[in-house]
Amino acid sequence: MSSQQRPILPQLKQLAPHFIQREIRSRYLGSLSGLAWAFIHPLAQLALYATVFVYIFGARIPEAESVGFVAYVGIAFWAWLMFSDGVNRALPAIIENTSLIAKVALPAEILVIAAVTGTLLLHLAGYALVLILLAATGTQLHLAGLVGVLPVLMMLAALTLGSGLILAACQVFIRDLAQVVQQVLTFGFFLTPILYSRAMLPEFAQKLMGLNPLTYYPERLRSLFLQGDIAPGMHDLYALLTALVVLTIGMWLFRRLAPHFEDFL
Repeated sequence: MSSQQRPILPQLKQLAPHFIQREIRSRYLGSLSGLAWAFIHPLAQLALYATVFVYIFGARIPEAESVGFVAYVGIAFWAWLMFSDGVNRALPAIIENTSLIAKVALPAEILVIAAVTGTLLLHLAGYALVLILLAATGTQLHLAGLVGVLPVLMMLAALTLGSGLILAACQVFIRDLAQVVQQVLTFGFFLTPILYSRAMLPEFAQKLMGLNPLTYYPERLRSLFLQGDIAPGMHDLYALLTALVVLTIGMWLFRRLAPHFEDFL
């Protein structure tokens, strides 16, 4: 019985821990610099944005006046990092493991799940470090926000995994997809309210930005940690439904295309 014919869920449960450890070990723990870079690079990016936008351009965000630009952006920035890096790691997950897929009978989606999960776990550790640093340097964070942050990050993980499954499957057949995704992510970063507030935009632009599924995450994390707003609302429900729909489509599409991978690898 082939890996596609055997029950997939038990295999995923059994193999997932091994492949997640393999992903983290190969990408980050192979050298001290690799692990350090996972934390230093995002912090360096945050410092660069603060320098350019605050000290060079003199940008001012009304909502950030009380907490400062670094805290305002930093709380939102890691949500984007989790998504973009998760998608980037998922994209080549099948192609990079061609020999493994050819030799071992396993559900191919485990490679995408491991790539996304390993990336999210490392960035989650980095996010915790940033929150500790912000609190230690005087930023008033609402501890009540910790109650709501877990479901928000779980929704983000589902959205990231669903997107990663779709793109990883398509990458097998469209080898130039990675370059297109890189450009889309670059535009997506500036079309998501990370370096600014949606309230700074004209009303029509605010409505258009509401169509971006990633808009929810920086705004919700800010409301949790900076305002202590843990009350659920319709925006939480929309985000949950969007994440579940993308994940469902991702799993369905990946399993439909997986039997044809070996013909194109």
